[in-house]
Formats: sequence, structure tokens, C-alpha cells
Amino acid sequence: MPDSTEPTPEPKKRKSPGPLDARLLKTLDKDEAIIGAAIEELTADATLAGTLASYFIDRENTVALTVANLTLLHQQAAAARADGGETIDSQADYHSVTDDESDEAKTARAAIRSVQARAKSKYEELDPARLDAYFVGKPLHSRSQISLAGTAIYTLIRTTDDAGNAIPPQDTLPGLSPAAITTFHTDLGGYLVLDVAQSGARKDAGDDLITFEDSCAQISRRRRKVQLAFEAERPYTDRANGPLRTRLGLPTDKGMS
Repeated sequence: MPDSTEPTPEPKKRKSPGPLDARLLKTLDKDEAIIGAAIEELTADATLAGTLASYFIDRENTVALTVANLTLLHQQAAAARADGGETIDSQADYHSVTDDESDEAKTARAAIRSVQARAKSKYEELDPARLDAYFVGKPLHSRSQISLAGTAIYTLIRTTDDAGNAIPPQDTLPGLSPAAITTFHTDLGGYLVLDVAQSGARKDAGDDLITFEDSCAQISRRRRKVQLAFEAERPYTDRANGPLRTRLGLPTDKGMS
């Protein structure tokens, strides 16, 4: 008679921690390599260096595309990559949200999104930079991300300390009553990691992550402007430009998209 006992299911696998950081580091590696290649090309070709010096690599068009400025950018990329490695190391002990935590995660995410909507209502036109403090636009996939955002937001809006004493909130939002703040606290549940001693450290960790992400974004923007300059002066239509374009991460059979 065949054994009808079902096999014991394997434990659910956790997703690897830090997917956002890993992706950023991969992009940063590419940025650093392309910037390094650009430095070598301009160092070897004085004519091209002179031509590209009329281009800029920053948003405001004040930082010229020169070997000196590219060298600084290359150093910034290397420093950001080192900082990113430390960011991943400091968060290596967290686990992503698993299936059995999905209900709690959904409740916590919904609570955060509700407060973020109120923040956008207040600041989206008046002071959009303030939305960073509410983690607007940031991912909420992992336990770490939910905890970081929820704790930072609660720090801004809370009206009582850990002992239950009334304190002035750091910020007020439309429709966010004391009862709504209490509900927010409850909905975050185990995702809220907060006490008097920890709140500053959690905020510092969040600030460090935001700084790292901002640095990566700026380096990528400037790398793209470097590529666009080479795209203009060394187009794909001249087959002789193929090797150079390959080194700069540019397609050899079409223009840069």
C-alpha cells in the first residue's frame, strides 16, 4: 500500500536582505568604470579633451567636463561605493518580510502610506523637499525599510513620549488627530522600533541611507552627461568610434537612448 503521508514542506525562504543597496552598488560600479574610461580617453586625446571641455556634467551647467573634474567625480564614486558597503554591512542582520508576516506588513504599509498622503497634501507644492522626511517615494518592501520609515515618521508626529507624557510634535499634518496618531502607532506594531535612546540612532541610520542614495543618484546623473557628451562628439555613425563607445558604455549600432 502506497504511503499517503505528505512530505513535510520546506521552510519558506527569506529574500536576500538589502536589494536596493545591492542594485545601487551595481550601478555605482558601472558609473565608476565609465568615468574611469572617460578619464583615460581624454588623457590620451588632447584634441577630444579640448572639445569636451565646453560640455558640463552637473545640472546647473557650471562644472566643466575636464579631466580634473572627472577625477574628482571618480573619487566620489569610489567613496560612495565604500559607504554603500558599510550601509549593507550595518543592515545585514535584518530579514525581508516573509509570507507569514504579510498581513502585518500590509497593515503597516497602509498606515505609512496614509500619513505620507497627508504629508504630500501639505508639502507637495509648498515644500516638496520636506517629503523626504516622510520617506515618500522610498520602497517599503523589507522589514528594515518598513521599520525605518515608520519609526522616522512616528518620531515626527508623536505627541507623547515613551512614558506617556505629552510632548509637542515635531510636525503636524492635516487630519492627523491624536486618535489617528495612536492608530498609526498600533498599526505599525512590531515594525515600530522606538525608545528615547534609539530614536536618534534610527534617524541617523535613515539619514545615512538617504545620503548614500542621493550621492549615487548624483553620480549617475553626471555619468550620463559624460556619456551624452561623447555621444555628440563620437557618434555611432563613424565605425571608427566603436571601441571608444564600447568602453564608455555606449551602443555601437545606434544612438544613446
